[in-house]
Amino acid sequence: MHKLRERLSFANVMSVIAVCIALGGTAYAANKISGKSIKNSTIAKKKLKANVLKGLDTCPSAAPTNLGGICYGPAQASTDWDSAAQQGCRPQGLRLPTIGEGLLIMTAIGGGATNETWTDEVTDLTASQRAFIKAPGDPMGQIFSAAPGTSHAYRCITNATNPTS
Repeated sequence: MHKLRERLSFANVMSVIAVCIALGGTAYAANKISGKSIKNSTIAKKKLKANVLKGLDTCPSAAPTNLGGICYGPAQASTDWDSAAQQGCRPQGLRLPTIGEGLLIMTAIGGGATNETWTDEVTDLTASQRAFIKAPGDPMGQIFSAAPGTSHAYRCITNATNPTS
């Protein structure tokens, strides 16, 4: 015991404490940091191992089609805007598309003027109008507005976690 006390200096004690803290911090970080906690563009591509992000560009089953990073689902039956947004998309963790997203989706899908979707856009606050988008083919264009109580089809969307297309 006497020999141990002779070698026990302030520097030795502090270095042992520093090593314990460093190892404990690494173990803590390994348990607390997951793929979901890493923000986009915070890690350089060259620092990632091959295929480390594989599978992150998939879409959820409720919106299985990926179009440029937008995951969208099939057309849902005609309903009013509030029901589409609140009872249709929200319980699935999805949302109605913006006008721009709706234009991209409807143009890619096609199908003429009868193919449409509500969007999340309020077009006129005084008249309480909501926007909906039609696929190309209607002589009046693709962007329309209607009262929230009218019925139109809708598609629910979300963003892909790591868009590749």
